[in-house]
Amino acid sequence: MKLTHVLLVPLLLFSLQNTVSAQQTQEQSYGPFTIVQKEYVDLDGDGQKEILELYARKNQSQLANEWALKIDGQEVGTYHNKQDLYQQAEMEFADILQNGKQDIMIYFRSVGSGGITGLTVLSHTEKKIETIFADPNSIDMHKKSTQRFDIKYKGDYEVTFTDKQTDLVATIPLSEQRYRDFPDKNELQKRLQSITAWVDPISDYHFEKLTKMKPQDIVTVQKISGIAHYDVIAHYLTRYVFDKQEQKYLPTEVSLYTTETRKKIAEKTFR
Repeated sequence: MKLTHVLLVPLLLFSLQNTVSAQQTQEQSYGPFTIVQKEYVDLDGDGQKEILELYARKNQSQLANEWALKIDGQEVGTYHNKQDLYQQAEMEFADILQNGKQDIMIYFRSVGSGGITGLTVLSHTEKKIETIFADPNSIDMHKKSTQRFDIKYKGDYEVTFTDKQTDLVATIPLSEQRYRDFPDKNELQKRLQSITAWVDPISDYHFEKLTKMKPQDIVTVQKISGIAHYDVIAHYLTRYVFDKQEQKYLPTEVSLYTTETRKKIAEKTFR
């Protein structure tokens, strides 16, 4: 009995130490929520300001894994980091619906060179907070881009562009002058021939006030790369319009702009 007791004590201590160690590792990896931004904003237009708090759950590298939004101490939404696509978040406020109330814009930003940015917009409608625009950057955006878009070099410094989802077809013009500093012309031609569907997730958002007293349009911007990621040959824009029946923003138009001339070369309306 004494021998058994002597053997069990170290085993129990070892098990307990492992459990504590596992808990400590988990806490180090993803700790509790901490506040990253606090604002006082009148959301419903009643003259009294609400308290808005944006919380982040960060890992040991101080990069966020999840965010939570609280209004007057009540949680109204949680937002998970999509496969580490974003590492930072911040709130901004504006009357996007142009109804005299302040809408909440939560920007989710990456820290990489691509500048990938997500946006979620919340609005105070009928005495409650609702999401009217959800972050359109999908988890598998890079994979979907190769399925949705068909981009090929056709020769003579022209690139064909096809969006199979909206049926937009266009030719992106390049120029020999664009690559004047490329040292090896034979290598340049090989790289041009190897151009493929390299469309980045959304990196920018524009708000357009087309008429007074009507919700602003939201326009998203995606970069299209040529021979390398830094070689942005065009921008692909998607316009979202607020649908009163659905009470949310829906895509209505896509357009393609060349970076060389900054001119629109194609557009497609589908709603």
